[in-house]
This record gives sequence, C-alpha cells and structure tokens, in this order.
Amino acid sequence: MNSVLTDYMNISLMLTIIMTITVYSVGLIVFLKPFTKLKTARYVSGAVYEIIMLVFFLKPFEFSNLIAYALADAAAFSVFTLCDRKNKAQKLFLMFSFFSIRWFTGAISTALWLKLHVRISGLFTEWFADGAHLILMDIIFNIIEAVIIAGVMYVLIRIFHKVYISKNEKMSIKEALILILPSIVGVFSYRTALYFNSVDSADISIKTYDLAAVAFYIALYAVLIIVIYFYEQIKAVGQKEIEDAMLSVQTENIRDYISGAENLYRDIRAIRHDMRNHLTVLQRLHMHGENEAFEKYLGEVSERIDADAEENSGNPVSDIIISEKRNEAEKRGIMFESDFHYPDGLSGHELDMSIILNNALNNAIEAAEKCPEDNRFISLKSCKKKNAFLITIRNSCCEKQTVTEDELLKTTKPNSSEHGFGLVNIKNTAEKYHGGIDFSFDEREFTLSVMLMM
Repeated sequence: MNSVLTDYMNISLMLTIIMTITVYSVGLIVFLKPFTKLKTARYVSGAVYEIIMLVFFLKPFEFSNLIAYALADAAAFSVFTLCDRKNKAQKLFLMFSFFSIRWFTGAISTALWLKLHVRISGLFTEWFADGAHLILMDIIFNIIEAVIIAGVMYVLIRIFHKVYISKNEKMSIKEALILILPSIVGVFSYRTALYFNSVDSADISIKTYDLAAVAFYIALYAVLIIVIYFYEQIKAVGQKEIEDAMLSVQTENIRDYISGAENLYRDIRAIRHDMRNHLTVLQRLHMHGENEAFEKYLGEVSERIDADAEENSGNPVSDIIISEKRNEAEKRGIMFESDFHYPDGLSGHELDMSIILNNALNNAIEAAEKCPEDNRFISLKSCKKKNAFLITIRNSCCEKQTVTEDELLKTTKPNSSEHGFGLVNIKNTAEKYHGGIDFSFDEREFTLSVMLMM
C-alpha cells in the first residue's frame, strides 16, 4: 500500500504542477483578450507559454523558477507581437504586467490555500490514516487549490482590465518604461521577502504565507494598479485639452464660414446694385439706336462679370473660400491653381467642406511660403467617380516633415498645444462621410488627398 501511495503522490505532484501551469496559460489568454481581435494570437501565445513551462518542468534546467517563468513570458509575448504587430510598446508593458500578475497570483493563492488546508486537514484527521481516503482527500485538495489559483488570477486580471481604460490607444516607449517599473519593483520585493524569510526561519511557510504576507502582496499589486490609474487620469486631462483646442479650431472654421457667407451676401448686393445701373444704360442705348455702343458696353459688362467670378466651383461658399485663399497666396508670392468642383451629393454640407478647404489651404499656404520665391505653388483639384469624391491639394514644401504614429503631422509651430489640429479636423470630417485622408511628401512637395463617400 505504501508503494501505491508513493506512486500516486508522485503522479499527483506532477498533475498538480501541470494543472497550475495550465491555469496560468488560460489566464494569459484571458489577459490578452481586450488587446487584440486576433483569437489566433491569444491562443498561440497561451500555448507557447504552457509548452515552454512544461519543457522546463519535465526536463529541469539549472536555474530558478523565476527565470523559467520569465523566459516563458518573454517567448509568449514575442509570439504575440509577431502575430499582432501593432502597438509594440504596449506589448512590452503587458508582458511585464502579466509577469507580475502571475507571481502575485501564486503568492496570494498559496497563502490562502495553506491557511485553508490547515483548517480542512484538522477536520478530517482520521481520514489520513486510510490510504484510499488519503488519495481522495488529495484529489479534492488539488481541485480546491486550482480553483483558488484561477479565482485569484481572474480577480487580478479583471482589476487590471477595469483600471487600464485606453487599451486600444497607441502607447509610446516612454510610457511603457514608466508603467513597467511597478511590476519590476513588485516582483523584486516579493522575491526579496522570500529570501529573507528563508534566512530567518527554517519553517518558511509560516512567515512567507501568513495573512500579513497576503496583505503585503496585495499592496504591491495595488501600486501597479494605482500607477495605471493615475496614468489614465493624466491621459484623460491631456485628451480634454486636445478636444478643447480642436473645438477652438472648429469655432474658428465656423467664423470663416460665416465670414465667407457675409462676403458673398455683400458681393451679391453690390452686383445687384451695379446690374441695375448697367441695365439702365443698356436700355437707353437700345432706345436711341446706338447699336455699336450697345454691343461695346455689353461686351465690357460681360468681361467685368467674368473677371469678378474668379471661382466657379458650383457652390458660392466654396467660391468665396477658394477666392480668399487664392488672394492670400498670391500676396505671398505663391502660384495658385484650382480645378475644384463642388459635388452635388454634398448639398447642404457647406460647413464640412469649409472645414476641409480652410484647414488644407491654410496648411498649404503656410508650407509654401517658407520655400524660395521661385518654388512656391499650390494646386487644388477634385474629381468624382461614382459615389467617391476626391479632393487633392499639392503644395511646395522645404521643411522636413515629421509624422506621428497615428499618421498625423506634428505641428512645427512653437505652441503645439494650440496648433497641429488642421489635419485632425480634416480627418474627422472625412470620416463623417465614411472616408479618410492620405498624404505623401518629400523634400520638395506635399500632397494631401481627402476622400468622401457621397
């Protein structure tokens, strides 16, 4: 019977370790769920984690389990990064965060299990005298331990997911390095506590896994959560400032729109006034039979009307905006050409088109003005194919452009908190029409393309 018990206990120990590794692997899959839409990336990462840990377990190497779990963690997240290459800095942060969650899960669940184990064992002392009962109790204990580990890990992961709100936003490498510090400090503190307990006491379990230790491990994890919480608060404040600045730019665009409408109304009144005078003159010339003078005067009026109508896009507000930007560009020595035709499908959406044209042409004028006088140009064109309307703005540029990770240009103006929202506003407006923006540039020319779906 003793031989059977010995064999069973060896098998039980092996199964317990495999079960624990499996719980951690499943926990990794759950942990990664909000950070990728690719199920394959999550499941492959979890499988790699489990396989590596099983290899280390079945064929022990000469290093600590801390290094073993670190290698498995690094391998799993390397595979995760290969499967989903977006936001690599965030994946670095997630790797260290899961590493700390795994260790805190082990520490807290072991402490809770040892306390519970002592209580349960005291109630069934007589069962340990019988081999069959002993095996049954061991199976029950293994199941309870696995449930505790899974429960603790699930709670820690849920807290992490709840506090870390900006899961789908781009993270910089600087942000990642700051956020991984609590995980490093936490695991280091845990391992330091284990070391000093092993030095101070022969019975490590009493000091390492008592309730005070559980509070200590929870406090270490709380540091990570608090840092993430304040990180989110700082990001929220920054986002609010950006939204306020964008609102200010939108307000300025509306002012331009209203100004254009007022200019148009004033021009219409002036044209009506002049037309009355012209019609009166033409009527008198006709009544007096002055045919030659009549034709000459009519020709001059027609030329004057054609000269005044600098733009003919098919929309009066767009005409005003393009005319004003043309005049502004020419004053700055910038050659301006336009072949823009307002689409019928955007009737009643002059404000949105105003936002696109104002921001795009303002950026173009600003960039072209910095070039040598013999190399200043702006070209505005549009075309419509089926339901797609494409606006293309080309301009000369001499400064080296920089692109942010979300593919929007960084502002070169001194006060970046109040500038740099032109392309953001164009992009947001285009997305209202299920479109978007694209741009290309080199050291001589910048091209912006805006697609709108009618």
